[in-house]
Amino acid sequence: MKTLLITLLLLTMTSKAMNAFEPPRMHPTDRFIVTLFTDIWQDTPDQMELKTIQRGISINALQDMPLWRTNFSIAAGLGFTSHNLYSDHFYLFNTYENRFDFYPIPYSYEKNKISLNYMEVPVQLRYRTRDLNRTFRIYAGMKAGYLVNAHTKYVGKMTFSGPGGIQFLNDDEAGETTTMERTTKIKTHKLRNINNLRVGLSAMVGYRSVNLYIYYPITNIFDDNHAEDMRPITLGFSFILF
Repeated sequence: MKTLLITLLLLTMTSKAMNAFEPPRMHPTDRFIVTLFTDIWQDTPDQMELKTIQRGISINALQDMPLWRTNFSIAAGLGFTSHNLYSDHFYLFNTYENRFDFYPIPYSYEKNKISLNYMEVPVQLRYRTRDLNRTFRIYAGMKAGYLVNAHTKYVGKMTFSGPGGIQFLNDDEAGETTTMERTTKIKTHKLRNINNLRVGLSAMVGYRSVNLYIYYPITNIFDDNHAEDMRPITLGFSFILF
């Protein structure tokens, strides 16, 4: 009996000693993230020239769920991402081919872009150190997005030939036309030949509140036109607010 009591006492002391060295459960964190980025578009149509900086923004709210007492966690939530493609090609509807496609602009202009805006569901597997003042993190995951808005915005010269008649101004023919010329701004909505759903891979690596961010879609952005192979590599910096 005495031996049994001593054994139980030793087991209890050993268990308490092991619990004392066991790391505490990590607290949820990194729940609101803002990312500023640029896109590097791949496989663009022939002769299309892009701006060096294709600025965009992503805002994500995630629930962080630590895995037991490890340095790992899983996060999921909702987000919004806006991409802006600045180029010398206008995204136009071709009545002969019955589709939207990119066509070169043959003259100077002030601004020309197509904007793609997605509501997204991000999911991440996270690793981070336990020192919250000097946190090092590596996050990898996927995002599924739905296109909620797509539009073009053009600012430049156009000619107006009759009520409601609009066509691009060709500088070479400016002296041969009697139609009115002026600089105007035009937005086009309800674009077609763009996939509504997209899925991509994402990653974050960083220290404290500033992180390097990368994203690559594994599904096509455009569909059934000259841009159907175009995909952006997204590079930017993510800022963790809390």
